[in-house]
Amino acid sequence: MNFTRAAQVLSCALGFLSSHAQAASYPERPVSLSVPYGAGGSTDGIAREFANLLGQELKQTVVVLNQPGASGTLQLGNLARAKPDGYTIGFYSYSTATFTSQLMKVSYKRDDFTLLGGVAEFSYGIVAAPDSPINNVKDLVAQSRTPKGVFYGVTGAPNNFPFLQLQKLTGGKYDQVTYKSSAESIMAVVGRQVDVALQGPSEYAELVKAGKLKFISSASDFRLPWFPNVPTIKEQGYDIGITGIIGVAVPKGIPDDARKTLEAAIHKVVSSKQYKDFLANAYGMKNYPANSIEFSKLIDKGFGVMGDMIKTYDIKN
Repeated sequence: MNFTRAAQVLSCALGFLSSHAQAASYPERPVSLSVPYGAGGSTDGIAREFANLLGQELKQTVVVLNQPGASGTLQLGNLARAKPDGYTIGFYSYSTATFTSQLMKVSYKRDDFTLLGGVAEFSYGIVAAPDSPINNVKDLVAQSRTPKGVFYGVTGAPNNFPFLQLQKLTGGKYDQVTYKSSAESIMAVVGRQVDVALQGPSEYAELVKAGKLKFISSASDFRLPWFPNVPTIKEQGYDIGITGIIGVAVPKGIPDDARKTLEAAIHKVVSSKQYKDFLANAYGMKNYPANSIEFSKLIDKGFGVMGDMIKTYDIKN
């Protein structure tokens, strides 16, 4: 009888230890990282390096899944519906979450996600074809007031913000052409399918150097390091500027051990010199090592900021 009782106690103890070991072993298999744009663009390039470094921290493969469509909302909708087990994570764009979701009907809400931390802060600029009459923002506004107007290529918000704001401020005509990747929008300018495009500098720096495009303005609040002689939109007379933030989110309800492991790994990667140098050298961007609390505050505040912008500029989808 004593032997049987001892065996039962030992069995329970072993069961507890086994369960504890299993819980502490996250991740036990590859993790998927969803991205809202197609392969070949800057977001995709950042995602692949980030996934590589994150995989090293987690000691598991992190697989990038490109899910373009619906101005970035398709990917977030899929992420919200994913199993909350820590094995499906995704890029979470400030503009898509706080701006686009207030312009169009989406299948998710803010509370469907747990935010894990920041990843990158984008920089932006506007390019035109080398033989285009648009050489600066003044020329851009002038063409927008002609019957032809301006056709601009973007992947969605926040790249379209300056054009929406210019239209409201100047009364010009700006027609948006939306592409699945930033690379596609840039090649549309090269092919004269649109007049201008607004993207990150890594998408067009080599094309500008080769004389296949010209850089007409920084759309950020600072001159881009790769084009220090070209003024910002603000310096050219219009109080407009954008900065895009992207972070990582998971479906709400993932286990605490998985959440804590991911938060720590993400922050370590984004704070590292290797990742910071990669962003600066490859894309002319900044790392954004905000923790989960800081990133969540930014997003929550952003809903009000973007809501006011939509009303102020009477922005329609």
